[in-house]
Amino acid sequence: MKKNTILYSGIMLILLLASACAPVISGAVIGDEAAAIPVTGDAEILQESAQADAPTEMEAPAEAAEASALLMPSEPADPDRTLRDSDSSLRAWENRTLGADKFLESLYERPFTSREMVYQPELDIITTDFSFDNDFFYFTIRLFGRDETGALSGVYGVEFDRSLTGRGDLAVLAENAGEDWSAQGVMVYEDASGEVGGPKPLVADADFNGSGYDTPVGLAAERAAHARLDPQDENAVQIAVSRALLGNPEKFLWGAWAIGDFGAFGASMWDFNDRMGPAVAGSPIRDDSNYPIKELYSMDNTCRLPYGFAQSGNYPGMCKVGIPQVEEKEKKGKPGFSCPPGYFPIGDVCYQIPR
Repeated sequence: MKKNTILYSGIMLILLLASACAPVISGAVIGDEAAAIPVTGDAEILQESAQADAPTEMEAPAEAAEASALLMPSEPADPDRTLRDSDSSLRAWENRTLGADKFLESLYERPFTSREMVYQPELDIITTDFSFDNDFFYFTIRLFGRDETGALSGVYGVEFDRSLTGRGDLAVLAENAGEDWSAQGVMVYEDASGEVGGPKPLVADADFNGSGYDTPVGLAAERAAHARLDPQDENAVQIAVSRALLGNPEKFLWGAWAIGDFGAFGASMWDFNDRMGPAVAGSPIRDDSNYPIKELYSMDNTCRLPYGFAQSGNYPGMCKVGIPQVEEKEKKGKPGFSCPPGYFPIGDVCYQIPR
């Protein structure tokens, strides 16, 4: 009996020591089962805090969930139209353009830095191809080259005018495009207040201070936009805009953009020539009294081409067709005399090729 008592006491002592040394697990999950030890007091508060901070699938950002469900583009078809822009590389060595910049009409040829007029090939739009399928409109913006680091470091995009009034109403912009179609880095803005362009769209309105593109547009399902680098051209950015995002329009005007300093010239600044006068903006044209470029720099855009109707009539901002126009007199014998793409020389004059 004494031996049994001693043995019993020894067992109880071992159990008590084991209990005292064992770690306390408060609501921890071991495998698929929760510990049964109740949690009270400060430990309960800590547990609630940990649960609140712990990421869960339900707490994933809405944009990430939407992006995964976005309608995806296909491979663009052969171009339905190709919009040609002025090539500033032809006179970059002279720190000037060939005269395509028309500040008062919101037509900019300024792929140069402010004042020093250093040429920026990654911002010089040469052509923009346009094609479409049942779901998307495709825009391939081809630049003259890349920046000194070997990148296409600008913000590239397309501005839409669905009212055909010259007033842009939606802008789709992209930065840091990768090899595959992605909505990452794509920004979409609309003009909910109808103020883009001021009282006279595209035309410079002195002292007008509107809100520009004032409303970011979310992407979801069929309302999609994506960007990528052109697999066939390292100097081109491709942007796909779904028909649903545009409201399934039957017709619109579109133009391409390349902007180097989006922090200074963001969506809320449109139209840029309403924000400053020509003397403040400067000019890339050497014969202009406002030369060189000053406060409106590192930028290139195009005139607009139509979709859904013929390229005729007097629509503000639309690329002109018809009678050849004198672009600029270039004297024979000047170093590197040539005409930009879309123009042909007769004598010492560059004429525009009718589209």
